[in-house]
Amino acid sequence: MVVPSVARDELIATLEATLAVQQRLVAAARDHALPVADLLAQLTILERLDGRRDQLISQLRQSASAAQRECRAHPPIRQVILAALRELGGWPQNAGFLASYLWASRQLHVDSRAFAPLRRDERRSWQRSPGARPAYLVPALNCDGSANPRWLTSSAWDLDRRVVASADSLRLFDLQKVRALATAPAAGLPMDALLCRCTAQVFGQAAALPALPVPNGSWRRSIAARSAALISRTRQADDPRRARIARELAGLPEGDRLWGRPHAASGRPGLGTPASGR
Repeated sequence: MVVPSVARDELIATLEATLAVQQRLVAAARDHALPVADLLAQLTILERLDGRRDQLISQLRQSASAAQRECRAHPPIRQVILAALRELGGWPQNAGFLASYLWASRQLHVDSRAFAPLRRDERRSWQRSPGARPAYLVPALNCDGSANPRWLTSSAWDLDRRVVASADSLRLFDLQKVRALATAPAAGLPMDALLCRCTAQVFGQAAALPALPVPNGSWRRSIAARSAALISRTRQADDPRRARIARELAGLPEGDRLWGRPHAASGRPGLGTPASGR
């Protein structure tokens, strides 16, 4: 796969500079006589280098994704995202995580900011011809029926799958991410890296993460088993709440069930700040 040599060379230089600053920072942190202001100044340099590293990685991803598209035909991006939602178990997912998953699973770069206009295009398509497609990309729904655009869902799902009922719902969605990644048939370094990141965010186990690539399947199996147990426990409380809210919202007009009520009657606040995959 061809990537721009200039960006790659600059990435190497940035990583080498980062390593040098990190080594100086470790030595500085051990020097208790060093003023805190000096220590923080070195941290600022490291943050700038981290920002430049992320920019270069994004450039390389875009180039690699473009090369993939030139090599083989891809279905429309809406179909790719709907397929990804199915692969992830048919639960709401936030745009940042979906963008990471599309890269890890397909080496397809999609800016997470592109999901909002895509969802608006889906709504316009539905308004022109309701039901013409078997599924549309639609937002999750809050308890009051308003749209929760932080979470993407499929219109083909049962309504209780699309409801954010409580903080337990958000925990459930994050646990579903981890289980889907841990049991994904197509593993590889990008998928391993995404699983490690999500595991650290959801379980707070950064110190216990394996080295990449994951050497065998035992760690994946243990993560899958732990997430499955927590999912079962979480659903015991959350499933009845989501089912009750879904029954309350079932009488809404079809457009409101898909895209959310334009003016929610209830004053109950919505939920939905993503906890992982950002």
